Amino acid sequence: ADNRHGVRVETTVNGSADLSVRGSENRIVQVIRNLVSNAITFSPAGGSVRLTAGADPLDGREVIVTVEDDGPGIPENKLEAIFDRFYSERPSGEKFGTHSGLGLSISRQIVEASSGRLWAENRIGADGSVIGARFVIRLPRVLG
Repeated sequence: ADNRHGVRVETTVNGSADLSVRGSENRIVQVIRNLVSNAITFSPAGGSVRLTAGADPLDGREVIVTVEDDGPGIPENKLEAIFDRFYSERPSGEKFGTHSGLGLSISRQIVEASSGRLWAENRIGADGSVIGARFVIRLPRVLG
């Protein structure tokens, strides 16, 4: 999928396992859409955003969804603060109101209401520099 920023969104599902989770489908989809939208906003033009889903490779008890971008990453001391209710950091030059996401605070509340976890980390390159951000959602898997 492409968008007005020329950022490509690549989707990968690892394995063929059923990735059912408990919770409001609409809400979980909203969270993922919000994370992808944020990643696009922070990505350089022509960059890519990767959305990946799969069962936990260790024991299969959780579904792991990650959203990765090639943007500037997140200041190390803000990895938790970005989930605060009133935290907002937008790329410079973005017009106010052009971003209608749920907000990371609400996204985390939705994931936690489904007994899951949501956090952010930086992607680190071979030379130790930050090469983007990664958001991770882990939700208990419904095992048929």
